[in-house]
Amino acid sequence: MKILKTKMIRIVITGGPSTGKTSLISELANFKCTTFPEVARILIKEQLEINSNKVPWDDVSGFSKLVLEKQLIDFNKASHGANIYDRGIPDLIGYMNHGKQKLFKELKSAAEKFKYQFVFILSPWKDIYETDNERRESFADSVKIYEDIKNAYIQLGYSPIEVPKDTINNRVSFILSQING
Repeated sequence: MKILKTKMIRIVITGGPSTGKTSLISELANFKCTTFPEVARILIKEQLEINSNKVPWDDVSGFSKLVLEKQLIDFNKASHGANIYDRGIPDLIGYMNHGKQKLFKELKSAAEKFKYQFVFILSPWKDIYETDNERRESFADSVKIYEDIKNAYIQLGYSPIEVPKDTINNRVSFILSQING
């Protein structure tokens, strides 16, 4: 199966930490989609390498501003066909709400202006949950983050499509069937 849409569409794969987003996007790349990696993970690695405190566990707001800047660049790099993003701009609102931080005006504006056609959300899955140097949240925190992210999308008018817990191939088939309608 392939993505049949011929016009430009933007698709977000989101959810809490360690739910299989990156693995799923890697598989979707085989279907002639343009994929964009998770900006936050890249920036966390960069910030840790330079011993910066602009990481989500020290400075949620400062870190979110860095992420938004890079997400806007990726948003504008979308090309003809399917463009799949590992997290979208509204994810930042979810993380800011989770950290009980006041939203900055550029984030509110960007979330309202730059829209995605599909939002697929992956729920917490304890069997595959892992932490690492960039993903430090406990499983309990990942459940709360998932709820905050889901609520951020809903408050912006999206209806996130829940991706079933299943094999990567079955998850890919589910997403492709939703897109191809």
